[in-house]
Amino acid sequence: MINIEDLYSMRGKICVVTGGSTGLGSYMAEGFLAAGAARVYITARSEETLQAKAAELTAMSDGECVAITGDLATLDGVAALSATLHDKESHIDVLVNNAGIGTGGYFEHMTVEDWDKTMDLNLRSPLFLTQALFDLLKENATHEDPARVIFISSVAASEVFKHVMAYSTSKKGLEHLTPQLALALCDDNILVNAIAPGRFYSEMTRGAWQDPESESFKRSLEQIPAHRYGGLEDMAGVAVMLCSRAGSYFTGEVLNLDGGHRLRH
Repeated sequence: MINIEDLYSMRGKICVVTGGSTGLGSYMAEGFLAAGAARVYITARSEETLQAKAAELTAMSDGECVAITGDLATLDGVAALSATLHDKESHIDVLVNNAGIGTGGYFEHMTVEDWDKTMDLNLRSPLFLTQALFDLLKENATHEDPARVIFISSVAASEVFKHVMAYSTSKKGLEHLTPQLALALCDDNILVNAIAPGRFYSEMTRGAWQDPESESFKRSLEQIPAHRYGGLEDMAGVAVMLCSRAGSYFTGEVLNLDGGHRLRH
């Protein structure tokens, strides 16, 4: 008889969620703790917001949420986070590369600085942070209980927009990187998958949903077959599934978490 609680349990796991102080990152961190994770490290640039979220999540669970302030847009920031985690842990079980930037703007206004900043944070840093934490990820991983790496992509990776070229290109690159890294790490018992969210209640999309009575918000709901934005349970549920026994036969996949948004594009 299958024990559903055990199937979706993350009991005792050590997790890292970048960009974990708000939005999707905080949803996943909360989900991991609710599923029994021992410690979840969250990172962000804003120390005040980060510390407040860590305290909030620790208070509502039996595990511990630990804040690590830093800027992953630079390789120095990646190295600093890696050094801190190596000081604190002998292994980690889950790495969620969620930190990113939603750069927008039309072609004629695009700058080299905006392009580079987007590619650095959304594509380069997730790859090299995974590399920097490779030894911690494989240390405790087994065939029966693999370590997990999750990249956070976007529905924008599979759509064509003229005003988010840098952002959508970076996310498309991340989706192409996912199966390549999955193949590279499979012999070390590390599973690599990506989640591609659609419209969610987050800080990045606040401008679209903060006025629920606006015509633009209502039109955006009409474009989603599920007729709603995603929330805490939607993101946390998929992340927990991927990182528990329930998801231990997934690797190299991109899971579209968009309420059917892509069906209409």
